[in-house]
Amino acid sequence: MPTNKISDVFKYYTSLLTEIYEVRESKAVMYQLISYFFSYDKIDFVKKPDFRLSESELLKIHFAVKELLSNKPLQYILGETDFLGLKIKVNPHVLIPRPETEELVQLICKLEDTHTIKSGILDIGCGSGCIGIALKKFYDKVDVYGLDVSEEALEVARGNAVLNDVGLNFIKTNILDKTGWIELGRYQIIVSNPPYVRDSEKKLMNKNVLEFEPKNALFVPDSNPLLFYRKIAQFCEDHLLEEGVLYFEINEAFGKETKEMLNKLSFKSIQIIQDLNGKDRFIRALK
Repeated sequence: MPTNKISDVFKYYTSLLTEIYEVRESKAVMYQLISYFFSYDKIDFVKKPDFRLSESELLKIHFAVKELLSNKPLQYILGETDFLGLKIKVNPHVLIPRPETEELVQLICKLEDTHTIKSGILDIGCGSGCIGIALKKFYDKVDVYGLDVSEEALEVARGNAVLNDVGLNFIKTNILDKTGWIELGRYQIIVSNPPYVRDSEKKLMNKNVLEFEPKNALFVPDSNPLLFYRKIAQFCEDHLLEEGVLYFEINEAFGKETKEMLNKLSFKSIQIIQDLNGKDRFIRALK
């Protein structure tokens, strides 16, 4: 590296990152790292072009880039990500929120009138808590609950609720175990983005997902791809209020099968809704 000037640091590490990213993405990642570590934004490259990094500051960038080159996701390196304008802390115990899940929350907020939602909202498999927190921000008068089997994930979710100044109720239980259902209440909206990637689809996924994100939050057996959807739908029979609404984020390959399963369980007005990429991604169903 020629000097410790921020412009030289930027160019040097951007060139290293082109091993795993395209040039434009490499630059975007470097801007994020520099902004995160030093509060030095794009405009500062013009306003303060001679800004220099100390040795300890250089090491922060060096080790962050080293982790990126090992396929560690940027969000885990920074320890946070953006979700609908909210800061959400993340670590390898929780999935990194995807844009599709932002779309899911936006869909709920668009279709479910704030004046008619009086009872609780339950997010099953809440992970980082991003869905429940965003919904609580919108439906501020409604009790929102986050359920997860992982205590580590719930710890992250609790911290995110505090960080975003919302009061959420968290429940530790395994939704696949019916013996735990009796302790749970009834809700007007139940939403879930459960594990839906088949084991056979692993070969299609990037290393940064396979090597770092929690597998129990991602994968289901090829022999039972609707495992979580079926259990959650059965749970809804006693725990979703009459005229309540169920929302799923789904595997694009199983929209028809998921709809048929819900139809057999007497759900009504079942809709398969596409994401911004035109893929079957969400289901909305009435009890």
